[in-house]
Amino acid sequence: MNALIGLFLFFQAQPTTLNLTVDGAERTALLYNTDSAKPNAPIVFVFHGFTGGSRQAARSYRVHEEWREALVVYPQGLTVHSPRLNRDGPGWQHQPGDLGDRDIHFFDALVEKIAKEYKGDPKRVYVCGMSNGALFCFELYATRSEKIAALAPVAGAGGTWLLGVKQPRPVLIIAGETDSLVPLRATALTRDGCIRLANAQKQESEWAPGYTLYKPEKGNAIVVWHQHSGGHTWPADATKQIVRFFREIDARLKGSISQHRSLETPVR
Repeated sequence: MNALIGLFLFFQAQPTTLNLTVDGAERTALLYNTDSAKPNAPIVFVFHGFTGGSRQAARSYRVHEEWREALVVYPQGLTVHSPRLNRDGPGWQHQPGDLGDRDIHFFDALVEKIAKEYKGDPKRVYVCGMSNGALFCFELYATRSEKIAALAPVAGAGGTWLLGVKQPRPVLIIAGETDSLVPLRATALTRDGCIRLANAQKQESEWAPGYTLYKPEKGNAIVVWHQHSGGHTWPADATKQIVRFFREIDARLKGSISQHRSLETPVR
């Protein structure tokens, strides 16, 4: 019996490989939970770090296991050059406009494909990522804020292009005190920028133990900040807290969308 259960769980966890041609390049991604997510399910993007990959991210971060009601997609990056490490590897463009915005266009195409072919809800798109993937989350915030509901970057910072954000969104930022690749000061400056965008104020009560909450007077664009004692890593509880954060935002968003749709329904 245990063997049969194990076999069932193995096949249940197998992803669907998405193949797309974007800007003339062949792109791929792994999509999980197509069997457990219902129509109009939220869509969650998980972007791997530099030299990582979609399978590595799925195996390491396991967001799809923590939120089985969501369609969770792990995109695969193309080769980029890291100026800091002075080498090439799979990853994401480093700033808006870089490489013809090929990865931003890839994101657009994936949202459209998952919404059309797998019935994901394009109004409930969440993004998270590690390192270079976290940087890319901030790029999406700067260029596609109207398409994302919330973001949760881990071990990554944004640039001055965050000033271009059109619509403040909820943000959970996780940073390491001893991160040698992305200094804590850089991530803290990014946090402060997000707080200013949302016009948020620090709250006396924590969002979770060790997670500082900044709340705006209006709207739901909260900022949550977690500073751990480690380095350039995805902490053990990061997946659990990211999914909790997304779920909380999603619960509010679903209520707002349902109310909006009911108002649009004509009375017969």
